[in-house]
Amino acid sequence: MIDVLFFAGGSLLVVAILFGIATCSWQVRAGVGRTRSILAIALGATVLWSGANAQDEGEGAETFAFEVEQINEGLPPIDAPLRLDTPRAALESFLDAIRQDEFGRAAYALNLSAVPAEQQAERAPELALMLAFVLRRYDLIDWSEIPDQPDARVLPGLQQSTAPYTRRSVELGEVEVGGRPVPISLQRFRTEDDEAVWLFSPYAVERVTEIFAETRPGLLSRWVPLQQRLDTLGQPSLAEWVAAAILLAATILVWLAVYYAIRVAARHLRPTRARAARKLSLPLATLTAALALRVGINSLILLTGPIASKMVLGSEAIALAAGAWLLIQGVSAGTLSLSERYVVPLAADDPENRRIKTTVYVARRMALVAAALLSVGYILVRVGLFESFGVSVLASAGALGVLVAIAARPLLGNMVAGLQIALTDPLRIGDVVVYDGHWATVEDISFAHTVLRTWTETRLIVPHADFLSRPFENWSKEGDAVRRIVKIPVDFRIDVDVVRRKVREIVEGDPRSVEAPLVELVEVNAETAVIWIWLTGTTAFTSWYLHNDVREKLMAFLKDHDDGAFLPRRRYILVQDDPPAPGPVPPSEQG
Repeated sequence: MIDVLFFAGGSLLVVAILFGIATCSWQVRAGVGRTRSILAIALGATVLWSGANAQDEGEGAETFAFEVEQINEGLPPIDAPLRLDTPRAALESFLDAIRQDEFGRAAYALNLSAVPAEQQAERAPELALMLAFVLRRYDLIDWSEIPDQPDARVLPGLQQSTAPYTRRSVELGEVEVGGRPVPISLQRFRTEDDEAVWLFSPYAVERVTEIFAETRPGLLSRWVPLQQRLDTLGQPSLAEWVAAAILLAATILVWLAVYYAIRVAARHLRPTRARAARKLSLPLATLTAALALRVGINSLILLTGPIASKMVLGSEAIALAAGAWLLIQGVSAGTLSLSERYVVPLAADDPENRRIKTTVYVARRMALVAAALLSVGYILVRVGLFESFGVSVLASAGALGVLVAIAARPLLGNMVAGLQIALTDPLRIGDVVVYDGHWATVEDISFAHTVLRTWTETRLIVPHADFLSRPFENWSKEGDAVRRIVKIPVDFRIDVDVVRRKVREIVEGDPRSVEAPLVELVEVNAETAVIWIWLTGTTAFTSWYLHNDVREKLMAFLKDHDDGAFLPRRRYILVQDDPPAPGPVPPSEQG
């Protein structure tokens, strides 16, 4: 019947449109006034409305529901039946009957097709009671999402392009049983002779016993009858608030016990393990306390749906955060222990170990950042905060992406530069460098900056991007042996061989020198000559002190040699204005 009416309405719609267009065209060509054209269009609109109305009536004639032969044939008739024409009315009637302890009457809101007919009257009250317990225990009722229309019609928003549609199933929520979600829903059923009614789905009714068995109503309330336990699942009572406070206090005591137990045990461990234990004590105690709270909620104390859901959500979020914190601290302690155990200190002579230490330090920072990002993402997804957050992010992905790229450019640039340092090895921890006029030692390389320790024991913090964008001297790049030059200004009359022998005498036997010194006369200017002395020390530090000692001893030698005759001096030429005329000396000036 609905197909015939739909076809008739559509045909009338097409005929009306064609008739209106043809009439308008004919009237325009004939030169007749606009009145008849308007009447023709009005006639077409009338026919159009009639067709649409016929279509709506045809659709309403067929109820959208699950067709069944019988509904709860094993239940006896009752004097005051429940109102089951809409999802909201069915749920309210079910809960009102439960609240009045009329469990047999509440069972008429269940579809008992999964229960044999001869057992329905016996099992129905218990199933209704269990289902009410599950609904309130897991806080599955959200009245704002339950429609009060017989067809559960969904009206899309103004910004949605979909048309309104009807439903025959309204899901209240899901309960996980054995690792599989079990939907709890109201569904619309209709027999051939009766009106459609909304009932709890046969699947939910069939699984409610298993769900109730998984609920674990609490060790302290197992001896309380089910109907009395159900009474505590309404609005939170004072006793439940007191129980929640006691549970939180016990959780704090667990945290304190675990934290101080680890701190006390750390005193009896080796220094490296003690340091790691102290770092892990706080996150481990927090994780243990959160898990203890979750166990207490699930197994010890029965709480209402709102209180239990909030405490479960809070304990899960704290446990996830503490687990992420524990992971980060574990990675940090593990990499630091490996670095200190297998890599030599900064003052060691092996450059290969410094390269390994640099790689370990940078990889440690990167691993910490990756662990933190993954942990935060997992927490958002697990708790459910990412669902609403992710939708808003996707809605403005373009603008947000540009803003994030601009804001994070310095950080990302420094992180990439840190990876470049670890991979290309331009400098290592312990290298002696000259950067921007500062003679310093590379003390630490983080994921964003480099720490330089100057010779005055001050720290110069340089971002990786700035460090690699400017030239710098690395005196330890190809080994620790560093060559330095001592420049000594002397007089022109100096005998270079004498100086060469004296320098060899000074350096000979000095453990800080690795090669024979080289002495050459390199510069000569208008007043002095300059001797260059090349010295090669074992490290940058020893070469520094070696070239200072050679300069000091050589200057002392030149000062004592020939009474300092070969020290640099400035020469003056005296010129008289009127020199005496040549000739014999007068007798008066003769001696």
